[in-house]
Formats: sequence, C-alpha cells, structure tokens
Amino acid sequence: MLLGIGIGATTIPLVAQRMVAAFGWREAYALLGCAVLLISLPVVGALLKNDPKEMGLFPDGDLVAQQSHSDRIGLDGLSWRETWHSRIFWLMISAFFLAGASVHACVLHMPALLTDRGISAQGAAMASSIIGFAVLLGRVGTGCLLDWFFGPRLAMFLFAGASLGIALLWAGGTGKLALMAAFLVGLSMGAEADIIAYLMSRYFGLRAFGTAFGFAFGSFVLAGALGTLTMGAGFDLTHSYRAPLGVVFFSMLGAIAFMSRLGPYRYAAGRASHLRQAAEIEAASHA
Repeated sequence: MLLGIGIGATTIPLVAQRMVAAFGWREAYALLGCAVLLISLPVVGALLKNDPKEMGLFPDGDLVAQQSHSDRIGLDGLSWRETWHSRIFWLMISAFFLAGASVHACVLHMPALLTDRGISAQGAAMASSIIGFAVLLGRVGTGCLLDWFFGPRLAMFLFAGASLGIALLWAGGTGKLALMAAFLVGLSMGAEADIIAYLMSRYFGLRAFGTAFGFAFGSFVLAGALGTLTMGAGFDLTHSYRAPLGVVFFSMLGAIAFMSRLGPYRYAAGRASHLRQAAEIEAASHA
C-alpha cells in the first residue's frame, strides 16, 4: 500500500528539477499543486471507501456477520492505559523518535548538503531519486523480511545501515559515496513505518493498536520535523553540515541501543492465524 510514496519519491525529484529549469520554481510548485488537485483528489474521491460495508465486507477481518464485538479476530492485547505505562512502549518511542529525526534530517537536507559540496543541481536531484528508490525497496523488502526475521534485530540492521550512510556524509563523502549514503538512509526511512506498525502489534496486540500506532507514528513524524529544523539551524550556526551530521549519527546509534532492549514478542502471529482459521471453518459450516 505504501509503494506509491516510494514510486513518487523516485520519479518526482527528477521531474521537478526539469520543471524548475524550464519554467522556474514558482511555476513548478504551481504545476505540482495542480497535479495533486487534478489527479490525486479525483482518484481518491472515486475509489476510496469509508466503510467495509460499502464493499460487502465486515470490519476488522470479520467473516461472520453474527460475531459479537468481543469475538472479533485479533482484538487481544493491552489496553491503551497498559500500553502507555509499559517500559517497552517508551523504549520503542525513543528509538523511533531518534531514528525519525535523523533520517528525515538527512533526507530533506540531502540536496542542499550535496550542492553545498559542489555537486550540480541535477546530481542532487539524482540523489533524491535514489533515496526514493531506496524508500520503495525498504517498504517492500521490510514487509517481506518481517515475516521471516525478528523485528527488533531487523530494525537494528537497517538503523546500522543508515548510521553507515550518515557516517559517509559526515566524513565528507561525495560522488558515488554520497549516492551510497543516500541509498542507505533512504532504505531505513522506507522501512521505519512498516516496522512501527509491526512491532506495535507484536508487543501490545490489537486491542488499542490504532491509538498506539497513531502515537508512535506521530512521534516519528514530529521527530522528523524537529530533526530537519535542528539540522538547518546547525548549518546556519556553523556554516557546515559536519556538526549536525555528527549529532544525527550518534542519535542513530542511540536508536539501535533502545531497539536492542525490547526483548521477545508478547503477541505472536500464531494466535491470530488460529482464530482466522476457526472463523473460516465456521463460515464454511454455515454455507
């Protein structure tokens, strides 16, 4: 479902750069805004359904209309109050906050960072497209890998890759090294939204999943805004990206450390699968 973001992030920077070169940045902004109005909104208006009943389905994966609220599949888990007071929850929030601040700061400052080092605008746009491709790969790849590997270890591996990319930028890397750094940071950025949702379900269940995920993802996005602002302020203060990159590098190491403390899952996938199979058998018996 998140492929669209990665595809757009891969193609739009190059298109936007050509539009800026041809028409100027003001006209380019206007054209991109019109594209959202004339393409995205009509598609959403025509195809988006607000209620599962509009597609002949039941909420939350229910297969039988007579199921009571308490019998619905996958509603086991901690309440929001229990989740809020959990040590693991705050370890996860801390990890996502530090990682979100770091990767957003690097991704959104990447064109300015590279042009500051003498790379052309076209080269900076290419780096942004590479980030978009990495985000796309991270979304699909992480979703597959989470079915096979322990989530916190996978997150640590991806965060370590982002740390390596930030270290390459911190060391002054340009050319192919800068493109490799952009790829590693983008890969982590693409993976994090998937990891947040998956780990929330595995450690706290689905009883208060919407609230827990909203809080965690909101913290991740807020951290991205603060990280981007802080990196810009650091550049204005020091007239260089070296010091801000050092800060985000150690922030990523902190995210890895927090992720290493989560421990085993509390809610494995097996129970949900068992309930779903039972519901399918019941539905078949009524058919």
